[in-house]
Amino acid sequence: MQKMKIWGILALAVMLTVSAFAQDLNFGGYVENKSKWDKENGLRSQNDVKLEMGLSAGGGDRLKAVVQIEPWKLTGSDVFGTPDNLVKNLNLAINKMYIESKGSYWNGGPELTTRLGDLDIKYNPWIAEASREGVSVDDLELYGAKLGGFYIWDNADNTPFQAQGLKASGTVGPVDGALTVVTGKDNETSFAVDAIYSPLDNLALKSVFAASVYDQNVESMKKAFKLDGAMQVSEKTLVDFGYRTVDAEFDPTYRSHAKDQWGNPINPVDLYKGQSGVNLGVNTKVENVNLGASYDQPTALAKFGANTEISGTRYAAGTELNVGSFDTISMKKTTASVERDFALEQTNLTGRYDFTAEKDKAAKHKISAKAVTNLVETLPNLGLGASVEFEGMGENPVGEVNANYTAPNGLTLKGAYNTQKGASAEAGVKVTF
Repeated sequence: MQKMKIWGILALAVMLTVSAFAQDLNFGGYVENKSKWDKENGLRSQNDVKLEMGLSAGGGDRLKAVVQIEPWKLTGSDVFGTPDNLVKNLNLAINKMYIESKGSYWNGGPELTTRLGDLDIKYNPWIAEASREGVSVDDLELYGAKLGGFYIWDNADNTPFQAQGLKASGTVGPVDGALTVVTGKDNETSFAVDAIYSPLDNLALKSVFAASVYDQNVESMKKAFKLDGAMQVSEKTLVDFGYRTVDAEFDPTYRSHAKDQWGNPINPVDLYKGQSGVNLGVNTKVENVNLGASYDQPTALAKFGANTEISGTRYAAGTELNVGSFDTISMKKTTASVERDFALEQTNLTGRYDFTAEKDKAAKHKISAKAVTNLVETLPNLGLGASVEFEGMGENPVGEVNANYTAPNGLTLKGAYNTQKGASAEAGVKVTF
């Protein structure tokens, strides 16, 4: 499949060279370099490159071909001066390649978006949110409803296989709803029903019911249901609540597997699979103080927090409690902070104090200050910072001073000295085209 993609790129390049629309060829992406030195690791460098190529015909974006080259990275402490490192680390893999058109199939026909190649399916995170190769049709409006569908070639098991999906969304009376259906491998049929409803002016409800059935056997059904609501009980008070129940075996083939930058799941299936529980929260404002509290079961986690600003000083505090039962409540984490801005001559300064206490750990304190100054005429918007962290009553202190500056030529420079890690310096530049 990868070779087919590369041959497709070559054929597309030849076509663009002789195309009457070649003047509408556009490139996008970036080239970025970051070099960093510190005492422990020495000098290191990382280069990132991303390229996207597109073609627009007819003077607009009605028809375009898009090629995304997967970013390549060059890292290591010996990357300077040896061109063979660049060749060795260069990754020419194709990230995405597709052709997309917007318009009707016949004169006077309905407008729609057609895409052929790599698809980004985002119909419903519970059952249909994935990247696959195939063909899709979206944004088709018919009889007051918006329709979309896809047909994909799924070779995840190195065998030819086709899957298809359909989504219809619209408004029926006071309810905004959507129905998504996907048929896939292992004779799996998944469907999801979304609904948003406001029975009262101050009450909003949102629900989703999803299920997967195998071999058309109703007894094999695995289900998920989630209900969320929010009520504005007064001008300054908002109450939110929710209920969820998700079978432990609920795991549709084409559902979302999204994770954050640290690898933690942010998709609903991984977050709630195997759970049945409720959550309740309230946010209100008393005088000039914002208050919030929430409780979630079965995680048995309660949160309380408050923040306010008094005479230009910002205060915030919060705590998390493990609530196994009323006689086994224990603190998980407590945080507090105080922050204030100061306007000095050609300098904006912010001072801050942070306090963190966690179960079975020493309390941590951090005093910090950061500033942006124009006192040095040749270094406009120079950033400066300093901080000291310590535990308990002054144990294990760690201090740091740092500076950062973006030069008129676009080069970003950073320097720091940490009493625990030593000195470090960083330089970087990013060019977007």
